[in-house]
Amino acid sequence: MKPILEIFHHAGFMEITVYGLIINFGIYGASLGLYFLLSRFPWKQELGEQQPVNRKDVLLSLITVLCNTVVFVFGVYLWKSGIIRLDKDFGFGQVILEVLLLTLIMDFLMYVFHRSVHFLRYFRKVHERHHEHESTNLLSLFVLHPIESIGFGLMMLGVIMLFPFSAVGISLYLVLNSLWGTVGHLNHSVLPQSWLKIAQKGYLCTSEFHYLHHQNPDCNFGFYTSVWDVMFKTIHPSLRTHP
Repeated sequence: MKPILEIFHHAGFMEITVYGLIINFGIYGASLGLYFLLSRFPWKQELGEQQPVNRKDVLLSLITVLCNTVVFVFGVYLWKSGIIRLDKDFGFGQVILEVLLLTLIMDFLMYVFHRSVHFLRYFRKVHERHHEHESTNLLSLFVLHPIESIGFGLMMLGVIMLFPFSAVGISLYLVLNSLWGTVGHLNHSVLPQSWLKIAQKGYLCTSEFHYLHHQNPDCNFGFYTSVWDVMFKTIHPSLRTHP
């Protein structure tokens, strides 16, 4: 990772932008590939009819990738200016803790952000394009208004400005984020029923969890976990374990 950081440290604006495009289009392609792979699982169970892919979805998903690239470039310059500090001396255990910490903090912030875009008048207009997908398809994760894409990126930059995370920890978190988002936007279940029950008892968001949100936008705002939905009573009625 150090040689890569050295490259970024000495790179100019155009080089950093090209690297950002490569990384973010790589994440985009990996998400689409994972969606395609999971859609071929023999034991999958359809949650509903798949949302048709149209040209507007393709265009908006590409704009999302460009927005993510803008955030990446901004983040690199925050690092180069010393505002973001990266820990260069780290071990395996520290990286795992960093990923867990980032996931827990971002889980709460994303819940707050997601709930806000549903209940604040201006933000509701921003988010409505995503909810034109009453079901989901392979692009749904990326069908976002630019404000949402930039907003998520700035939230993450704000968190990593507070602590000197390692570049490895941040990278693994982003991989986890893409994986979770892709699985969350499947229009089918890939977990056996026994595993699904374990995930739900462990407050983990699944394909079923987020599919219910697209069916009923007034509940299930969590991204990684359902902890905040349970705490603030925004969990879908079918997932409640108490009267």
